Amino acid sequence: MNSKLYETEASQFPAELDAFCELIKQENAASFLEIGSKFGGTLWRVAQVLQPGSKIVAVDLPRGTIKWAKSEPSLIACIERLSAMGHYAQVFWGDSTSIPIVSLVDRLGPFDVVLIDANHTMPYLRQDAANYGNAKVVAFHDIAWSRKEGEYDYGRIDVPEFWNEIKEKYRYREIKLDPTGRDNGIGVLWR
Repeated sequence: MNSKLYETEASQFPAELDAFCELIKQENAASFLEIGSKFGGTLWRVAQVLQPGSKIVAVDLPRGTIKWAKSEPSLIACIERLSAMGHYAQVFWGDSTSIPIVSLVDRLGPFDVVLIDANHTMPYLRQDAANYGNAKVVAFHDIAWSRKEGEYDYGRIDVPEFWNEIKEKYRYREIKLDPTGRDNGIGVLWR
C-alpha cells in the first residue's frame, strides 16, 4: 500500500491550494493546524511554505473517512516525514469537537493559520470555529460548494451558508478558482 499519497492527495482544487499556500507564505507563518486532514496532502503542501521548524498539527477521525485504509497510513507517513524534516508535527485522532481533542490542541496553540475542513454540517462548523478560530488566519474549505440534491452522497455540506454568515465580520478573502464555479473554494479570515 502506498503510504505517500500525501504527496499527491489534497482535497482542495489545485490552483486554490496554490493560492492558499502563497497567502500562508506571505503571512510568514510558523504554525499550522488542520481540522480534517484525510491523506495529509494539504499538510504536506502547506509545510513547504512554513518557516523551518514550524509547528504542524492535524486532527482527524480514526477510521472516519471512506478511504480510511489508504488515508490513515498516508497521514501517519506525512507526519513522520514532516518531523524528520525538523518540524514539530503531530496528529490527534478523534472528533474535533470533543473536549479531550480540543484540550490537546489547545496546549499546542495558538496557531498562525488554521484550516477547518472536517465535518461540514452547521453544528460542527460552528463548534470548530469556536474551538479553533482564535488564530491570526482562519480558513474554511468548500465555501463554493454547490451540488444538486442527490448528486453527492457523502453527506450535507453547510460551509457556503456558514461562510456567508461570518465573513463580513472580518477582513476576508475568497479563493474560488474552480472553473466550474461549483466546488471547493477556500474562505480566509484575518482575526
